[in-house]
Amino acid sequence: MASLGIIQLITGGLRAADQSKDLFSDVQQIVFLKKGDPEKNQIVINDPGKIKQLVDALHLEKSDQRVCDMAWQVTFIKKAGRVETFVCKDCIEIRDKNGSERFQTPPEFYKLAQQIEDGR
Repeated sequence: MASLGIIQLITGGLRAADQSKDLFSDVQQIVFLKKGDPEKNQIVINDPGKIKQLVDALHLEKSDQRVCDMAWQVTFIKKAGRVETFVCKDCIEIRDKNGSERFQTPPEFYKLAQQIEDGR
């Protein structure tokens, strides 16, 4: 019975990884807006290489984090639609028509986001 739990845990993690690949496929632009900043201060990423680097760093694992400071609103604009997220050091909250889900922020993604903010 314990092995069944391990299999479910592993396949759940695989589903989250597959979900991130599907969810962030075909991203054309990424828009960062720091919490509390006016929209005119948003940072728009159009460079395909930088977009790929950011998207490749998104390996989603569920988070049970209850409170988040939502440091940035990050919008992934795709060919067909957009993915709205809120990001802090500890979690990424993805919001869609069905509600929201929280995932752990991959350290590599957070580091890249900080570099973008610092390079403003």
